[in-house]
Amino acid sequence: MRNKAVVTSSREAPAQKTPARPTEKGGYSQGDAIGTNTLRGMLERGDSVTVVDVRTAEERAEWSIPGSVHFDTYDALNAGDEHAIEGLDLLDAAPVVTVCGAGKTSMIAADQLRRQDYEASSLEGGMKAWSLAWNTAEVEVSGTDAEVVQVRRTGKGCLSYLIGAGGEAAVIDAAVDPEVYVSLAEEHGWRITHVLDTHVHADHLSRSRTLADLSGAKLHMPEGAPLSYPFSAVADGGEIRIGEARHPGSRSS
Repeated sequence: MRNKAVVTSSREAPAQKTPARPTEKGGYSQGDAIGTNTLRGMLERGDSVTVVDVRTAEERAEWSIPGSVHFDTYDALNAGDEHAIEGLDLLDAAPVVTVCGAGKTSMIAADQLRRQDYEASSLEGGMKAWSLAWNTAEVEVSGTDAEVVQVRRTGKGCLSYLIGAGGEAAVIDAAVDPEVYVSLAEEHGWRITHVLDTHVHADHLSRSRTLADLSGAKLHMPEGAPLSYPFSAVADGGEIRIGEARHPGSRSS
């Protein structure tokens, strides 16, 4: 059976012009911010852009945007040092996007870079927003009325799925805000009746239990999952039916 791609979409607040804000010296600075999906698109297309991470070395060591340049000037920027970014040596004149934890300190860095004639903007919401951003790709399954919506968590690379048919839907490996799946299901005229995880690992952020509570759906987990809350076990080779669609039970490797 061949799948037919229908549409790719993304969810992002429009890029915003940040209101003027007072500086340490009493003047005012005007900063531009771009959204997570705008930056993601630039990186995926291979656009000429330099991402400058101004967080501390400890924070960056936890995780970072691949290919970004690290310039540890977080403390200096927050201390009001107007020359904090001057030691940054960029080899070309490509547009610059500055990044910090929450998108505030990076605004200061972008402002200082603009004073040096760089085309600079700040990532709105910083790494926190980058970790939560998501987009979707929808696939129509030929020969049935079933559709599959792949929900991609941009920053972490996590994939989850919304499968719908006959007015019902199942969510597999929920990893973004549960309201996202409820909203997507409603847009397609589906009611979420089943929620399941294909695996249970410490490094996997699951929103499945919360989503099941929110939607009133039945929660499924692999048989033998070491969890303290109630769920319906799915054995290897088991099936869950949603309209004409079905999700085979996860097989152990």
